[in-house]
Amino acid sequence: MQILITDVTEMHQGNYCVAGWDSKGGTMVRPLPNCSNWTGTQLTTYGIQPGATVQLDNAGAASSGIYPHRTEDTQIDLASVKFVTAASNTWFGTGAPPLVSTLAAAFQNNVQTTGVWKCARKAAYVQEGTNIGSLAAVRIGRANFEFFENDFNGNKSLRAYMVDNDARYSLPVVAKNLLGSDATSLPPTPCLRVSRCKVGRGPGGSPSMMLSRALSARRSGGPPPGYL
Repeated sequence: MQILITDVTEMHQGNYCVAGWDSKGGTMVRPLPNCSNWTGTQLTTYGIQPGATVQLDNAGAASSGIYPHRTEDTQIDLASVKFVTAASNTWFGTGAPPLVSTLAAAFQNNVQTTGVWKCARKAAYVQEGTNIGSLAAVRIGRANFEFFENDFNGNKSLRAYMVDNDARYSLPVVAKNLLGSDATSLPPTPCLRVSRCKVGRGPGGSPSMMLSRALSARRSGGPPPGYL
């Protein structure tokens, strides 16, 4: 299968989760080399980054994971991975990953939160075992998205406020290309069209929403779609 890499997120140091869009199959895919996540060395070796297109073979083994992750989990043969191209113009339009207007719609109205802090819903999650997809793209206006640095007892982390047609959310940022960034160095109202959200671990082991990719709008002299 040939997939457009849409997400590269750091699970822990040196260990990455990769996801992509299979336009032929019309589905999101989470390729798992040798039944596991990717290492930093593997990302470099095979040119795995958002916007790249790669060819790979399904290993044929059924996923034994838990929903919703199980929906996209796909075991692959690492030796079959072939780099196709680094840049893509297929983020939007015919054959591109589908977009929705709200976080709730992205996960079929299964989103729950643990409360509200500073007028934003926090710790949004989907209950583990829910048989839906764990990856989605939400289309929002650039004014409805803002990075900020969260300071919890001296432990600082990059987060983002996302306002959709339903609510305002506070989401942790796990995108590999943004980790380590200082919120003050990022535009307060970045040129964004789409926020890619994925499901990670949340309260009690339940999956939680995380910002895994921020896709920028095309602008004169600016970055192409898919890059900040």
